[in-house]
Amino acid sequence: MGRSMLIAFVTSVVTTAATFAALTFADQRGLLDALHGRHGAVDVPSISGMSVEQARELLRSRDLLLSLDDKQPDRTVPAGRIVSQAPLPGSRTPRGITIRALVSSGANAVTIPALAGARPDDAVEQLRNRALATGHRRDEPSDTIAAGLVIDTDPPAGRSVAPDTQVTLRVSTGGAQKPVPKVVGFRLTRAKKTLQDAGFTIGTTRTGSSDSYDDDVIIKQDPVADTLAAPHSAVNLVIND
Repeated sequence: MGRSMLIAFVTSVVTTAATFAALTFADQRGLLDALHGRHGAVDVPSISGMSVEQARELLRSRDLLLSLDDKQPDRTVPAGRIVSQAPLPGSRTPRGITIRALVSSGANAVTIPALAGARPDDAVEQLRNRALATGHRRDEPSDTIAAGLVIDTDPPAGRSVAPDTQVTLRVSTGGAQKPVPKVVGFRLTRAKKTLQDAGFTIGTTRTGSSDSYDDDVIIKQDPVADTLAAPHSAVNLVIND
């Protein structure tokens, strides 16, 4: 009996020592925290008042993500900064979740209207009606908006801005000029297709005479080949009779 009790006692001591050593090893390496879930959750920091970039960086350092839900006017938080968030600051949340936030559009924010295709004078009037200021006009080519009409604005339509923000009107000068193709020596059907494929149209056609060309072919064009002209402009032709 005495020998059996001694063996049991020694076995218990060895087991206890081994267990203690294992727990100490695990604790020194933070494994116990992980078992209790303390490494799986973090405190949600406050991101109110921060810029989107600052908030994203702070959340990233805690293994959290940022999602912007919408913009809302706010009298105290400057435009472009975080107004509110969910989950709330101080709450515990698992790593890797997304923090949703609203961004301030500033006090009494104004939405820039869609002005594409409008005449500049009408666009200026619409901006004034929304308490927005007109910035410098910028002329630029456009293949889709007719010359003299508004292409877009800067800042763009739909953007929420503070009152009195200057809005630049981008106004079309028409399509960028390109060279007129050569159609002299072509018959009318081929000349028409060549011009249309290059973005031009047939203007006037009349007959003329030239011994250098066959009958019914183009002997003269105006503008001449390689002249720079606006897209959709007309090219006048003279056909050999």
